[in-house]
Formats: sequence, structure tokens, C-alpha cells
Amino acid sequence: MATHDGAQLHVRSYGSAFGQPIVLIHGFGCRIEYWNPQINALAAKYRVIAYDQRGLGRSTLGSDGVRPDVLGRDLAAVLDAVLAPGERAVLVGHSFGGITIMAWAQRFAAHAVSAVLLANTIAERFSATTMLLPFADRYRHIRRPLITALAGSTMTLPSIRWSRWPLQRMALSRYADRQAVDFVYEILADCRTDVRAVWGAGLSGLDVTAGLEKLTVPTTVVTGTEDRLTPPAVAHRIAEALQVRGSLHRFARFPRAGHCTNIEVPYAFNAEIEQLADATR
Repeated sequence: MATHDGAQLHVRSYGSAFGQPIVLIHGFGCRIEYWNPQINALAAKYRVIAYDQRGLGRSTLGSDGVRPDVLGRDLAAVLDAVLAPGERAVLVGHSFGGITIMAWAQRFAAHAVSAVLLANTIAERFSATTMLLPFADRYRHIRRPLITALAGSTMTLPSIRWSRWPLQRMALSRYADRQAVDFVYEILADCRTDVRAVWGAGLSGLDVTAGLEKLTVPTTVVTGTEDRLTPPAVAHRIAEALQVRGSLHRFARFPRAGHCTNIEVPYAFNAEIEQLADATR
């Protein structure tokens, strides 16, 4: 499907056309297949919709680049295209997918959405809160430029042999099994380095807190206790902000899981989606 700036978004739907719609929004450097554990488990009961965010997978970049507000407009366009009049979806966003949802909420009414799940995400100040480079706490004056440079790097990922340990440390947890680490590597290694750099630049000056404040539908927040990219303390602040506004549905902390909770603990993650969808049907 085409967007306002000429990007072509690759959208796929799984399961019955009459099932309750669940829309999955992936994060940085990923594509639809990142959601395989959710698609395979949920499509028998729900209508599961997933799309490649702009520039990733089989979607093109468009002329407006990658900023949270642009991604929010993309999500609005996807919802307009896949939902029938009066139909409402459950939105599930992981990492930058959660940022996309909050950016969408900042500009668009929630009439097409019944509930939201925000997993391992952040609303502001990524470089100040991530534990991606924990040693940088000792050198606060270089922390932001270091993390910004790393996020926007065009470096090609080394082979899985050399990437497995640093990837597991940064994106998963030390408890993640080899199959999970290898799967995440294959997804990330498939992302073009120039596109990854554009997405990384989108983290600079990130602030979608206004969108978080406008999330009025029941919202579940998910975190992993070992998440270094978006630490549990960040998820706790998001949950607190939602609770103040009366929209927090559940706050789920998955022990021994890192940033990729939907891959590391798929059964528990899927159970949270089902619980939220069934409670807000």
C-alpha cells in the first residue's frame, strides 16, 4: 500500500478475515518475520495483521525519511486500509514499534483501536536511559554522541560466529537460547546498513510523551528484567504515566528476558496479547 510520501508498505494478514484484528508493529532493523512466534500462535484465533515499517523488509523508504511522526502516519494509513468501518484493533508494538504507536496516538483519534500493548519501548531520551553502553555513565559528556553514533552506524554486522555474544548481551539476555539469538541475528543482518542508519537517526531528540498521554484505551506494558536497551525502569515510568490516566491494563515483567521478549519468552508474551484482546473484545 502507498503512503502520503510515496513509500510502499508491505502489509500481510493472517487468519480469518472475520477474527478480532491484532496489528503487530516491529522495531528497529526488523521485518514482519520478527513476529513469527506471535503470528503462528495467534492466527488460529484472531486476524493478525503485520507490516514492514518503511525502509525495512519489503517496504520502501519514501521521501519523508524516518521520524516518529512519519511512522505514526504510516500506522494510521495501515489501519485505514485494513479495518472495516467501525472495526477496532489491538495494537502491539515492540521497541520502535511502541514509539510508532505513541507517535500515532499523538496525532490521531483512537476510534479504530480497542487496546494497546507496548513492549520493551521508550517514550523519550533514549541516549540518557539505555544501558547499551553502561560504561558511558562514567563519561556523561560523551554518552549521547557515542550512542547516537552507534545507533546511526552503517557498519555491516560481522558473521554470527563473532556477533552472537555481543548481540545476546545487547538485545537479548544471557539466558536466551542459541536458536533465539540466531533468529534475531538473521533478522537484523538482513537490514540494509544505510536504512539502519536512517532509523538510528530517528532516535535523536526522541520525545513521544505527548502521545503516551493520549493513550486512553486499556494498555499493557511489557518489559524484560534483563533488558539493557530499554531498561525495566523506563517501562515502569511508562506504566506509572498510564496508571495516572487510568489506562494501564497490566504491567508484565518477564524474569530472565532481555529486549526481545516476544522471541525469548513467546508463550508468556502471547498470553499477554490474548488476555488483553479478550478483555477488550
